[in-house]
Amino acid sequence: MKIDKLEHLLLGNSYVVRLTTDTGITGIGQSAFWGYPEATERIVNVFKEYLIGQNPLRIEHHWQHLYRMAPFRGTALSGAVSAVDIALWDIKGKHFDVPVWELLGGNCRDKIRLHLLAGGSTPETMFDVAKAAKEEGFTALKFDPLVGGYQNQTQARLIKTAVDITAAAREACGPDVDLIIEVHRKLTPMVAVALGEALKQFELYFMEDPIQIDTITTQGDIAK
Repeated sequence: MKIDKLEHLLLGNSYVVRLTTDTGITGIGQSAFWGYPEATERIVNVFKEYLIGQNPLRIEHHWQHLYRMAPFRGTALSGAVSAVDIALWDIKGKHFDVPVWELLGGNCRDKIRLHLLAGGSTPETMFDVAKAAKEEGFTALKFDPLVGGYQNQTQARLIKTAVDITAAAREACGPDVDLIIEVHRKLTPMVAVALGEALKQFELYFMEDPIQIDTITTQGDIAK
């Protein structure tokens, strides 16, 4: 069995690759590099010359080759490699007629806990969203408490708005729903720490992506 065809699919801000073998099996993989799907497409197109004609079952070999074929690293390359990697696992699962989780060692648990990704730009709307999430059975809720125009707000106003929105979510859910804050890397380290301290009273499950990921050391400092 060999890889016979590679196709690109741009779906909104997502990139998807579809690999087809000479036996008619297709594998689909998606990149998590949402910002620039066209860049991922260009990189996977470079991979195409290597992949066509290869045995799709040699997944680890292909991952190592694609990741090491150039000295440059970053999310664009990682996203391209991951899309191909997922597509190869899809092919392998179909080839052996088993789900991929079986190939990876079998299931560890019988169910997976989910969180609802929600939105609410005011305390009132967040209260309604959080209440509905709890009633639907979710035990975790994730939202961004930084509303539009936050870039032009003072630190005090930004934090107060975030506190008010988070307080509404906690009031609606009570202690039976974990709250997760998603900040989308919008803050400086100083403001991220101040925001974390202000939201500590709501017993957050975690705060996601408070700053840009350029420095792991600073991420650690914020966590402390």
